[in-house]
Amino acid sequence: MKPKSPGTISGTGETPWSEEGSAFPLIDCNYQTFSLDRFHGGGSAHNDGPSFLNISREYFRYEARRNFLAEGVFFLALVAILIAAFISGALAIVRFLQLPEA
Repeated sequence: MKPKSPGTISGTGETPWSEEGSAFPLIDCNYQTFSLDRFHGGGSAHNDGPSFLNISREYFRYEARRNFLAEGVFFLALVAILIAAFISGALAIVRFLQLPEA
């Protein structure tokens, strides 16, 4: 059952709340839900189109091998630069903390 929306009940001019000031709304007993029995998700039993794995495999085999390798090398170079910067910063902090007091 579904509670009626706030406002007036169609044609009667009454509010959906009972006249005695009860905290419960009047209920629409004719409310019917629909069934999801025919929906199973996942689509049909057989796949008509290529899978994502096959599409990505073909993409890397024919189109993007060199680009992927170049981007991988660039990424590794950036990681090496970041590691060098972190080590340099850590050494500077250690040297600063080992200075004698003035």
